[in-house]
Amino acid sequence: AGLKDGALPALEVLALGHNRYGARGVEAVCGVFRRGVAPRLQNISFAFMPIGDAGAAAVAAAVATGAALPPRLAVTMVLCDVGDEGARSIAAALSLAGPGCRFQLMFNRIGVAGKSAVLAALEARQGWAAFSHMFNLIQMRYAPGSAMLTRAMGRGGRISSESGRLLAS
Repeated sequence: AGLKDGALPALEVLALGHNRYGARGVEAVCGVFRRGVAPRLQNISFAFMPIGDAGAAAVAAAVATGAALPPRLAVTMVLCDVGDEGARSIAAALSLAGPGCRFQLMFNRIGVAGKSAVLAALEARQGWAAFSHMFNLIQMRYAPGSAMLTRAMGRGGRISSESGRLLAS
């Protein structure tokens, strides 16, 4: 984290997905952005990274305490092996985040308790629970070992993207 405050003034989108680092790496990245390194950051993606509940808690802490983060930050955490504990961390952070801060939490292992916490936080914040909020919490139950599946999908996606063999639709 040798970047100085305001070092990336034009950065708006940072896609970190398909990487190998876990919760500690996410914590380091969030610490840098919490200091105001990229004041125009609008979207940060951790998709296809097995960051789990600890990584979700690191992101939530950055959003909750990050006065330097933009108020309309979008955080993508799709297929990140986030469970109820991580969802509860995000729910707690939403009340302290900027007015337009939003999370994409699809296809994790968030159960009823985690979904309820996030929906309650969104409803308290906005006065209602939009259909898009419920859609955003769609979860898919994998066979036992969803972390292994997430890692395998991330590894496969990373290998494909590094080789330049991604299929265009």
